[in-house]
Amino acid sequence: MQYNNDQMLLIRAELGELVEALRLTAYDANPLQFLMRLEHVRETSARHGLTAIAEIAATFEAALQRFGNGNAVVDSFIGILSDAIGVAHLHPAASEALLASVAIRLGG
Repeated sequence: MQYNNDQMLLIRAELGELVEALRLTAYDANPLQFLMRLEHVRETSARHGLTAIAEIAATFEAALQRFGNGNAVVDSFIGILSDAIGVAHLHPAASEALLASVAIRLGG
């Protein structure tokens, strides 16, 4: 059990670092780098079974394509990703349901 907890802490730390790098990348100044970093967040989340976080990252990308440069979009989604990473340690079913609900509302 301790191994699983330690592994989740490492995954959350890695995702936290990726989101911080994303936060430091200005979308309007370098959209390609921003989108590549966002894709890295999505891939890392999916690889570790955190599908709700991966879905939020995909919804984030879709919102950027739909609305273009918008600081409100970027700030909101980075906050949501940070929160999602923070709750990734909850019971998997509960965190998946919570984060999928957020992703659906934002994507709709």
